[in-house]
Amino acid sequence: MNLDPQAFTGIKVLAVARIVAAPFAAYQLAMHGADVIRIEHPENGDTSRISGFPLTPFQKAKMGHNFVAYNSNTRSMTLRIDTPVGQETFRRMAKTADVVLENLKGGTMARYGIGYEDLKKINPGIIFCSVTGYGQSGPKKSDPAIDTVIQATSGMMSITGTAESGPLKTGSTIVDYATGYAAAFAIVTALFQRSRTGVGQSIDVAMLETAITLMGGEVQRAINDHETPPLVGNASGKGGYVSDTYRCKEGHLSIAAGAASRRERLWKAINGEDIPADPRFVDDATVAKNMKALNDAIEQKLAAKTAAEWEQILNKAGVAAMEVRSLASAVRHPQLEYRKFFHRFEDTGDTGLPPFSVPTAPYRLSDGPAKIRSLPPRLGQHTEAVLAEHGFSSEEIAQLRANGIL
Repeated sequence: MNLDPQAFTGIKVLAVARIVAAPFAAYQLAMHGADVIRIEHPENGDTSRISGFPLTPFQKAKMGHNFVAYNSNTRSMTLRIDTPVGQETFRRMAKTADVVLENLKGGTMARYGIGYEDLKKINPGIIFCSVTGYGQSGPKKSDPAIDTVIQATSGMMSITGTAESGPLKTGSTIVDYATGYAAAFAIVTALFQRSRTGVGQSIDVAMLETAITLMGGEVQRAINDHETPPLVGNASGKGGYVSDTYRCKEGHLSIAAGAASRRERLWKAINGEDIPADPRFVDDATVAKNMKALNDAIEQKLAAKTAAEWEQILNKAGVAAMEVRSLASAVRHPQLEYRKFFHRFEDTGDTGLPPFSVPTAPYRLSDGPAKIRSLPPRLGQHTEAVLAEHGFSSEEIAQLRANGIL
């Protein structure tokens, strides 16, 4: 009897998942108790195991940073699903699965005879989630896609950057991660629906549509006013004119004081009450004509202190302002440490890796919270155990391995 149940305790997920989006979706379920079985190719497995540069002990152990970031609590088995025997093995496993999650090229699973239409015949309750760049229908359904090109085609790059830089992509593969969240939410929705109907369903998740969803206000402007918002760099671009990133005595400070009430607090805090009295900055119209001069005036005031010092002063004054931190500094922010956002693996002897930390969930449940229970798996670490759980005899497992299926 499980004395500490989580939301998805007892839910079995077969994840034919690679790189980021689908594995990240599976990770969300695994943190809440789902038994996520990663199905990997026997030779190299998920390519995120060896991605990254320069080479580190993580890549050498086929446990690259991208892999360990979102594969805790999962199990790994190797299986060549591109073979008839591997496909039959997968079907045997799918009979008792709750969810199949995959992000192969559109139509691949169906071509292998293990798509939704195939599996629902043997398991009517199966939930089959496919994650692709453009979706399972439409003129681009079979085209390859990665985060960068989705940022390009979605218009996301067209609103990121400055007039000097031109379009830029985000520093992280943000569409991949957001698509993972979208897929996880869709799966949870389908599981809830199944609890009412007893019937599974297929789920079609598209990275392009996820990217569009992430730009709600900007998208409305584009679709209704037929225009692309201009490149505004670090400014908000939403009408507020003190909402940008400014140089300080040391470092840069992001300030969001677009509302008049916040600007009043800002002027007082930086000893800049002379700024709004300047004829160039008395109202929205004059500011619009003299934005560079306004920013220069603000930076002259901020030059008196460091960004870290101003962060303390302005937040105390009720002005949203934060120092621009390097990522290496941000992950050690006292706020994250206080909330125990990262899980630390100290005992990593089985992997040959140094101790490391992984991000958890960005929310807290008072009952049945997300938990990290086990290290990210080594390639094929659980193959024999998983197959035995699905009724395969030791002789069958040995034969599959001898035939190169595992």
